[in-house]
Amino acid sequence: MRRLCIISSALLLAGCQAQGSAPYPYSHQDPKGGSTSTASHQLYPQATDFPSLTISSSPTDPSSRTRLKANSGSRLYSSSVSRTSLSSRSGKQAVAGQEQENLWLQLADQMELSIPADHPRVVAQRKWFLKHPEHMRSVAERAKPFLYLIKEEIEKRDMPMELVLLPVVESTFNPKAYSRSHAAGLWQMLQGTGKNFGLHYDSWYDGRYDVMAATHAALDYLEYLNNFFDGNWTHALAAYNSGEGRVQRAIRSNRKQGKPTDYWALSLPKETQNYVPKLMALADILKHPNHYGLDIPAIPNRPQVKVVQVEGQVDLNMAADLAGVNRKQMKHLNPAFKRAATSPTRTANLLVPVKNAQGLELAIADLPQQERKEFRRYQVRRGDTLGVIARNHNTSINAIKRSNNLRSNTIRTGQTLMLPTAGKTAPADGLYQVKSGDSLYAIASRFSVSITDLLRWNRLRKHEYLRPGQQLIVAINTAG
Repeated sequence: MRRLCIISSALLLAGCQAQGSAPYPYSHQDPKGGSTSTASHQLYPQATDFPSLTISSSPTDPSSRTRLKANSGSRLYSSSVSRTSLSSRSGKQAVAGQEQENLWLQLADQMELSIPADHPRVVAQRKWFLKHPEHMRSVAERAKPFLYLIKEEIEKRDMPMELVLLPVVESTFNPKAYSRSHAAGLWQMLQGTGKNFGLHYDSWYDGRYDVMAATHAALDYLEYLNNFFDGNWTHALAAYNSGEGRVQRAIRSNRKQGKPTDYWALSLPKETQNYVPKLMALADILKHPNHYGLDIPAIPNRPQVKVVQVEGQVDLNMAADLAGVNRKQMKHLNPAFKRAATSPTRTANLLVPVKNAQGLELAIADLPQQERKEFRRYQVRRGDTLGVIARNHNTSINAIKRSNNLRSNTIRTGQTLMLPTAGKTAPADGLYQVKSGDSLYAIASRFSVSITDLLRWNRLRKHEYLRPGQQLIVAINTAG
């Protein structure tokens, strides 16, 4: 996949060179007019004050990795600076090169990019983080399910570990983030960029909000940008924010004027000028926690969630119940699904807590096809109400509302609704007689109700056994 993206990128770049003014193919932000130029394959001259980010070679002494390699008076931290905790770390002592209990510390151990720690822009961003400790506490809470998975993907590609901090800068690790420029998800990708790097979109699913799929696409894009700028990570990161065309034009402009062409010397939008320093400032803080004293809640250095592959369409609420996961948590971990179910045409990869993954895998494998949800489209007509639609299509008002994320009974003419078709209509009296082999999961799915409602209506405990012949309330006011 990655090789295909790079080959495709090279072909597109060749097209740009032939046409002269063709637009750059992958731009994180919408391009704001102006012509683009061909990419230079020369190494860009570096300013003498502050270096560009390049991966430093691994030193013989592992402890020397804590030193910052910045030029011309930039502060150098000695390896004697202790990194045994991020304030909240438990008592285990850190050993250079040894795996840490706290994931933040492990990430800091693996960061090797040079940082100009005394550059005014880096200093300003570092001061902001230190003045707002609550910000990183909130970020750490949101990052907890996803941080380890992203770290693993970066390790597989042998990319700079500093990139794991990019979702902090982009979205504060909010998987549902959406910007005014229509960038979405943890990595804040535009739809066109995501599509160019393999993300899928349809009426059921938006790949930008799929944490794992978007991580693959974002890292593919960053690899392309790094290659585009001849291994210069500051240029690549700036281009991730404002587009490679804008960064390349700034480089060409400085070159024509005889000015340095490193990132720090370029005339770029204010947001982009602060973008790289923000990432670098946070990396600096993580590398030297005792020096700065910022209290960042520890995250265990192990997977928190696991991918469970689900074939065929499955109701997300039912999947949560089968896994023993809170429904809200299931939707939080899987915000890419626009509706209450996975797509009927694509295999879904669901993120679930590690401890619940095996239970879901077994339950899904044993789930009969007739218990899985299927949906059909329905366009609201004049005079329709949810009650009328529910009666005419053998479903319930609650099922329609859950399937379409409706908060009220209000619908409008011309609106498209997804109607569940696998669920059965509840009996007129709202009662169901339990049959041999029935379970709460199966009954809830069959009548498009939640297990919580079944338990409440029937005053049952969650793990209480059902008896054949037992009568259960399965609907209340189903017709509305």
